Amino acid sequence: MRRMEFWDGVRQTLVPTWPEALAVFIASGVMYLTFTTVLRVWGQRLFANRSGSGLAVALVLGAIVGRSMLGPNATLVGGLICLATLVTLEGFFGTGRRSGLIGHRRGIVLYANRRLDYQVMRRYHLSEQLFFARLRQGGIAHLDEVRAVVLEPDGSMSLLRVGADLDSRLLRDVVGSERIFADGGWGGDDR
Repeated sequence: MRRMEFWDGVRQTLVPTWPEALAVFIASGVMYLTFTTVLRVWGQRLFANRSGSGLAVALVLGAIVGRSMLGPNATLVGGLICLATLVTLEGFFGTGRRSGLIGHRRGIVLYANRRLDYQVMRRYHLSEQLFFARLRQGGIAHLDEVRAVVLEPDGSMSLLRVGADLDSRLLRDVVGSERIFADGGWGGDDR
């Protein structure tokens, strides 16, 4: 009798009941869609400003999502169901994003023609200090070396140097790319 109790305890720890498995599947799908929506709305802003509080928010969101997907009785098979659901959904939605069926974030010009767009900086919660730190990390010693800076969809910043022959195809999906090719200023220096 003790042996049966032992193996029943092992089974309960490793394998969810059918209703628990269905709940894990549904919760994984709902949380995936919710979390990807949150990242679409705030992701570029969250990852552009890599502060301690931004990291803390990302970690807390991940913990909440993970715990919510597995439910009150986390099991090995429940975790595998969750993982399979996430991989399947990402495969489906990833294919949709790559094919253009589902929209995706675009890069946005932060700096062009010796002008920093403070409105975009405020929108993405970026400071001048962070902006200048990224320039220094890119080996920039003087602003005259920079033709443009693009805030990429993943929150990183791309530096385009003066004198480089830019291929306009590289900037096709970048919001504000026309500013890079314009001869004059674009009025983005309004604080």
